[in-house]
Amino acid sequence: MRFHPLFYVVLAAVIAAVATHLLVPLVARLAVMLRALDHPEPGGRKQQLTAVPRLGGVAILVGIVLGVGSVAALEWNRVLANANRRELLALILGTLMVFLVGVVDDLVGVSAGKKFLLECCAAILLVSVGWSFQVVQFFGLGEVQLGIFNGVVSVLWIVGVTNAINLLDGLDGLAGGVVAIISLSLLTYAVLQDQGGSVLLMGATAGSCIGFLRHNWEPAKIFMGDSGSLTLGFLLAAVSVHSALKTPATLAILVPVLALGIPVIDTLLVMSVRFLRRSPVPLPLSDRFWQMFHADRNHLHHLMSHLDNNRQRVVTVIYAVVLLFCLASLLVATRRNLGLGIAIIVSQFLVVFFIRRQGMAAAHRRSAEAAPKGESEKAV
Repeated sequence: MRFHPLFYVVLAAVIAAVATHLLVPLVARLAVMLRALDHPEPGGRKQQLTAVPRLGGVAILVGIVLGVGSVAALEWNRVLANANRRELLALILGTLMVFLVGVVDDLVGVSAGKKFLLECCAAILLVSVGWSFQVVQFFGLGEVQLGIFNGVVSVLWIVGVTNAINLLDGLDGLAGGVVAIISLSLLTYAVLQDQGGSVLLMGATAGSCIGFLRHNWEPAKIFMGDSGSLTLGFLLAAVSVHSALKTPATLAILVPVLALGIPVIDTLLVMSVRFLRRSPVPLPLSDRFWQMFHADRNHLHHLMSHLDNNRQRVVTVIYAVVLLFCLASLLVATRRNLGLGIAIIVSQFLVVFFIRRQGMAAAHRRSAEAAPKGESEKAV
């Protein structure tokens, strides 16, 4: 019996959600046994009250694999007929590379340089089978062929998005919910392009994130860790590049940038601040480069916490902003209007910049208010 394609997408999402939900307790116990735990850091980045397991990415990836794999098994003949085996193998190998480096990082730690190198290798695998941006449409300049730079631009995009999602994982439930929203928008975009593989993958990804959120909502019982955030970021990046292959030049990079704009723009601003940060002693360019990958509390969600102490409310507001711009990306995709897309990207930048400025101002006010109190206590 042949079902409507939407049935298979929903089936993949439900299987992924249920599988991830059921696997999380087992993975959490495994993380405790392996001592893969995030311990509280008073005044630092990790502000939970107790040690929390951080191998949630294992449950997430297994859920995605079971969701996609179950549907593929039901429709095996059609899958074999439509699948490009080289592309599929590159996606699987690239995802495994990113996932495994994330697992190792969750267990024993991996330097930023090694993670960056492996992420580049995984991205190059995708580019080598043709998953890359070919054309960019600049407002007022028309189409620009990337030519020999298409690989560089594509690798930078894949690695950038992978790390943007990784750096987004700073509040309970934030990364999982944001990835679910972006996955559903990329799923809808893939439906418009008739890209069945991407539709199925994004359906399973959204389902797995939703299943994980049951355990990751504040107070989180488990964190997805780098094994989860890097893997999810890589999958979103891969699908966004793949979607550009059948897209008119006007939208090739525009729609993915709109869908992923909030985490990507925030990451670019944070990395720029880190690169330009003043140091007591002059730093060489190489040190400034690696400084961009050092974790801190200057991301959008951290700064918003200075505006509102309720972290669940902060997460919900970010959900709403991401959803708004994902819907805008689909509007641009259907209208194929370059000017509208540019205007929305500018709006995204201004929204992120404004929230960051407000959060920084609130942080400075708190510091100024706390200083006299601290000094008077010290004097006593």
